Amino acid sequence: MPAPRALFWTFFAALLLVIGLSLWLAGASAPRSALLVLLAAAAGLSGLMARSIVRSMQRAAEAKRLVDDQLRQRFQELETQRSQAQVILESMVEGVCALDRQGRVLWLNASAQRLFGVTPGQASGKRLIELFRQPEMDALTQEALLHHRCAVREVQTFGAQERTLRVQATPCEGAAADAALVLVVQDVTDIRRLERVRREFVANVSHELKTPLTSIKGLVETLLNGALEDAANNRRFVGLIDEDATRLTRLIDDLLELSQIESKAAPLALQPVDVPRLLQGVVARLQRQVQEHNVTLELSLSSDLPPVKGDPDRLRQVFLNLLDNALKFNKPGGRVTVTATQRPAGLAISIEDTGVGIPHQDLPRIFERFYRVDKARSSELGGTGLGLAIVKHLVELHAGTIDVRSQPGRGSRFTVTLPLY
Repeated sequence: MPAPRALFWTFFAALLLVIGLSLWLAGASAPRSALLVLLAAAAGLSGLMARSIVRSMQRAAEAKRLVDDQLRQRFQELETQRSQAQVILESMVEGVCALDRQGRVLWLNASAQRLFGVTPGQASGKRLIELFRQPEMDALTQEALLHHRCAVREVQTFGAQERTLRVQATPCEGAAADAALVLVVQDVTDIRRLERVRREFVANVSHELKTPLTSIKGLVETLLNGALEDAANNRRFVGLIDEDATRLTRLIDDLLELSQIESKAAPLALQPVDVPRLLQGVVARLQRQVQEHNVTLELSLSSDLPPVKGDPDRLRQVFLNLLDNALKFNKPGGRVTVTATQRPAGLAISIEDTGVGIPHQDLPRIFERFYRVDKARSSELGGTGLGLAIVKHLVELHAGTIDVRSQPGRGSRFTVTLPLY
């Protein structure tokens, strides 16, 4: 808008112009030249004021344009920040969910959709208890909303896959938006499983070490209390001590072996390995066990199988462990069959027995350290509970896979697939 001063001078110039024209038309006695000067001055002043008004309007337009540019730039910055925040939230491994004051879902990221098993269309506007039928989750949100403080709880889910979720509910204090509560959901299933495995490992190691040590200590005390001079029993006691010491040595060796494999302290000496030849050597070493357990061991291998890429010593250890288990947990008069077939993923070597089998609920855990399906029989047969854990780690070090199928009372089949050379 023009400035007040410019409006005043414009009005003054117009007034002069009107006066001059009036005098001219009225034929006033003033000299015609003076009237012309008055009219010219008025016209010049009017033009000057007009240009001033135009410049003021131009400056106002320029200022408006600058304000518009600044606003546009700010809007772009806010949109960029919003997009970045959206990308960050959608990329988070943790689930993020925003709720209103009634506990209804306003928004949730992709991880929350996966953890809750819902889509945005299914979740929007609904209470969390309707989507995630878990009373503990609803109690957590109500606690955070009621007391206006952060609340944390672990929640178990029971669906297609049992999971443990750590949920943190944080109130949005002073927020102008509709969101009143933000949930951050973390899947801690694997962490809790590893903690359980660690606890079981410590307990099992303690038990496995304590059992033979207790036996050795008792036998030694018996010998020291007079049995050493008992010719009928002293040698038997010393033999039992030797058996327990051997069991301890085997357990410690397996623990050290597993630790070395897991830490990759001993690199593999990879080379082409002739599987039929390697398995023939393994079977030759197990002939005494074959006779002791009264089991038939058969190799059904083609002579033209391609070589695999592996460390012969480590692969020999894998198949010794698997065949030893197949013999020990078989039935008298049973059978163990070893076959190999070429597949797109590599060479698949299967070891099938007609033994006691493994219950379905135990199959997911048989490769865990010290996990035993039949603890009494495993202890009786002298196993350490680490053989299958060592096998699994060695196969994975070779970039291979191991699979097990079993039916209780009908036997088991372990299949090791190794990459070709």
